[in-house]
Amino acid sequence: MNDPVHAAPIVTSSTAMRPGLGLLLGAIATAALVALAVFTWRQQAGAPFAPGPLGVRYAVQLQNGQMFYGVLREIGARHVQMEDVYYVQPFTQPDGRQGNRVVNRQKNDWHGPQVLTVPLDKVVTIETVGATSQLAKLIEQDKAAAPAR
Repeated sequence: MNDPVHAAPIVTSSTAMRPGLGLLLGAIATAALVALAVFTWRQQAGAPFAPGPLGVRYAVQLQNGQMFYGVLREIGARHVQMEDVYYVQPFTQPDGRQGNRVVNRQKNDWHGPQVLTVPLDKVVTIETVGATSQLAKLIEQDKAAAPAR
């Protein structure tokens, strides 16, 4: 009786799967996914870059154009944190000439912030402020002129 409806399926060696082979392939795929997840997590867990040592003054430029100058306190996976933060404020002198002054956020901003934390995705550049730069000299003059409140 050659009944095609009830005939046994033809199994060849290329289509047959040995018992346990599917389990082995599943275990390998799972291990690969776990390794990929651990690798991705470790990449995100560490600081994405290290601009330099902590405790040094840096210039941080934000996407909106603002510049802050502060002592690097911490750099995390998603943020940069500074203290003793200054910014430059333009002004017009009595004789009409334009000038700039450095402003300490802790002394001059109404809420007296001690720390500035910025999300790293808002940061464009981070650069070291030279110890003998004009900015460093102006900050030292400001520190000598009036103590923080």
